Amino acid sequence: MIANSPGWQQLLILHEYIHLVHLSQPSRSSWRQHLRDWFDIYDLSSAVLPRWVAEGYATLLESRLTGRGRLYDNYSEALLRAFARQGALLSYGALNNGDGSYRSGAMAYLLGVRFLAWLEDNHGKETLDAVWTRVHGVQKRNFESAFKGAFGQSAGQLYRRFIAEFTYQAMTQERDLAVLNSPLWFEPDFAASNAVLSPDGQQIAMTERDREGETWLRVYKTEDNEEAKKAFEKAQQAILAADPADIADKPPEVFKREQVAQLAASDFSGILYPQWADKDTLYFVARARVDETRDNRVNDLYRWHMPSGAVTRLTQSLGIRRFTLLDADTLYAEQVRSGFSELVRVEISSNTVTPLFARDLGTVYDYPQLAPDKRQLAYLKTTLNGNWQLYIQDLQGAEVRTVPMPEGYQYLTAPAWQHQGQGLYFIAGLHGEVGVYRYDLQHNALYQITNGQAVFEQLLPRENAPLLYLHSTSSGTRLHELGDQISEQRVAKLSSNAAVPLGKTDTVVLPDAQIYMAEGADITQSEYQWLMQDASATLSLQGSSAVSELVSVGVKGSDLLQHLSWQLGLAQSGDNVLDGSYAALRFRAGDWRFDAHLSDYRFDSRRQHAQAEQTKLTGGAVSGRLAYEWRSDTWSVSPFVALIHYDDQGRDAITTQWSGLEQGWHNYQQDFALGYRLKAGILSGDAKGHGYDWQGFGKVWNWPWFAGVQSQYRETQLLRLGGFDNNILSGRTRSDLVLSPELPFQFASGRHYYGYELATSWALNQPRFFMKQHRFDGQRSATSYGIKWQIDLSQQALGWANWFAPAGVTDLRFDLGVARVESDLAEDDLRAWLGLWYAL
Repeated sequence: MIANSPGWQQLLILHEYIHLVHLSQPSRSSWRQHLRDWFDIYDLSSAVLPRWVAEGYATLLESRLTGRGRLYDNYSEALLRAFARQGALLSYGALNNGDGSYRSGAMAYLLGVRFLAWLEDNHGKETLDAVWTRVHGVQKRNFESAFKGAFGQSAGQLYRRFIAEFTYQAMTQERDLAVLNSPLWFEPDFAASNAVLSPDGQQIAMTERDREGETWLRVYKTEDNEEAKKAFEKAQQAILAADPADIADKPPEVFKREQVAQLAASDFSGILYPQWADKDTLYFVARARVDETRDNRVNDLYRWHMPSGAVTRLTQSLGIRRFTLLDADTLYAEQVRSGFSELVRVEISSNTVTPLFARDLGTVYDYPQLAPDKRQLAYLKTTLNGNWQLYIQDLQGAEVRTVPMPEGYQYLTAPAWQHQGQGLYFIAGLHGEVGVYRYDLQHNALYQITNGQAVFEQLLPRENAPLLYLHSTSSGTRLHELGDQISEQRVAKLSSNAAVPLGKTDTVVLPDAQIYMAEGADITQSEYQWLMQDASATLSLQGSSAVSELVSVGVKGSDLLQHLSWQLGLAQSGDNVLDGSYAALRFRAGDWRFDAHLSDYRFDSRRQHAQAEQTKLTGGAVSGRLAYEWRSDTWSVSPFVALIHYDDQGRDAITTQWSGLEQGWHNYQQDFALGYRLKAGILSGDAKGHGYDWQGFGKVWNWPWFAGVQSQYRETQLLRLGGFDNNILSGRTRSDLVLSPELPFQFASGRHYYGYELATSWALNQPRFFMKQHRFDGQRSATSYGIKWQIDLSQQALGWANWFAPAGVTDLRFDLGVARVESDLAEDDLRAWLGLWYAL
């Protein structure tokens, strides 16, 4: 929503900078501050405030320091007023992360900032500031304790009062709004956007999203669904025939229109901004993978032919957003590349991109819309510190027309041409509400159609039929038909410029945003210094009822972009089953990756909690591995070479060379998915052999399943089965280990290991129910079944921020499980394990 605000570039940078200052305030307790300085996880946990507090306060200052921002944004205010009138403002307990209802995830910002502003207005700015002072005191307090001590009441109590006042004001304001008798035309299951009518008006396409974030492009007939109506009436008649005293269901406001076709988002790419090329073909934008940059995506243009179901990628790394079609080969679009927003003409077949205007870092474009006669182009544009403005470009000449706006407006979106091109509809914000306007080109006149009756999102003009509008409710989006009785009102007071109406500010106000580096001026650059390292103390805890516990302490470091990451540490189990020291290093350079590991270990299988073969290992190990990865859409291939050397006291040293590849493929279509990851290699040197590990996954009707097959063969070396992954005795530094956490180390041995696993879960990244069998040299060694949860905790918790996080909170693994183990080699038993540790 911040992009709707004038000068949003400055607001975005300011918002994130406020987070940095607000959340990194030092503790006045010297020992706790020293611990924060040396231990990243403790530092992060100490800095974390409830999400609504952190986001709400950054949004509050973004607005108070500029007079702009989401506290004063007309769209945000209109959305909250509408939700208040529906009794749908979140409870205090749901404010952090929402309750699954529509737009609830944004309420930490929108409701949070208004609650904090209400606190300042009613209790004084100094009282709110006292909360931050108390949070960082020598006396340790969490936010709730610090808040109650400063205000005398809990945050939850005052929040309920704030909601009551906000709802009362919204209900009072509703009395002044004209009644909008607009019948429901279409009701999506949850949320819809980017609706567009086919050229003949017989079909409507839209992007739909469910509560879990899954996205589809769906096409419906625009005619009433008479078959659905007949089916409903028949069902009610059957109910009354069986029980004449019963009361039939009330028919819905509108029967869902017949679905013609559906396209699921594939490979996590999303589906955006569909446009009709003809009655059978839709163009749309999706986020395609950029081959050169791992896990980075760029918007490209796709074509969907509905009768055949064929989806074709039309461009490569084009970087466009909204677009409008001139013909099947030509379009106008906003292109975003290298920080610049440009309005461009794209010739698809020749891959020609022609800018319409000179680019400027402070200018942003949006919503290009061709007139029905293809001779004029309407578009939105904003410059630094200015309102969004609507323009009309004559494509046959150089004339540009500025569309007049109502005086005091802020927020502008969704221009749409009237069917004959005689005018433009658009949505604008005024006095905390959003409304529908029409600009008459012939008479250069602006008319207001509605204001405040709904949270208008999009407009769909039709020939010889009322205007359709999409609007937001607390239950999702709805498509309504504007009533015929609505009368337009000529707007007399027009805005004289694109100046932004400012809200209440603090004493200190930021100056207007500006571009400080002039175009063409020399820019000082320097090479990225990956040797500038950040370091943190680390603590890892692992344990297994089959083995023992293992506690590791160490130091971990990396540069900001994690080109070079490393760790050093000591590990010790309480009963001397396993102890030692370790070091690890990882270096990334583009698609190249180098890993090195060093460990010193002492292991005694006789001290383990579960029965296993008797052995003692004392020695050291070192390994190095070099890999290069190619990625192309859904495929990845990574050849690698590795060298492993380990030396156990009393035994011959083993030096082994690995050469092989990792290869992966996936096809993800939301309710259906299929993919696999294969690692295969050949060993040479002292431990000749080969092996592979295949892991497959799938999803059918939103039910995920997993399968794995692992095989390892050694000509002369014995393979050892069992044990949990760790940093001193692992497959990264030895070629003779097959780890499995429900089994003790050295549970069984042999030359040819074969194992398979089947698992399922109720959702991705959640605990799995599994069954696993281990075999050595053709004989069953053990069968395990239970539940386990293994995740990359850093990636799961931080998402994309994991790539830029401090060293002490990255590369963190979590492993939890309970399993029944059945074997002829030992007594059947129930095993459990738990691990929270760092692994490069």
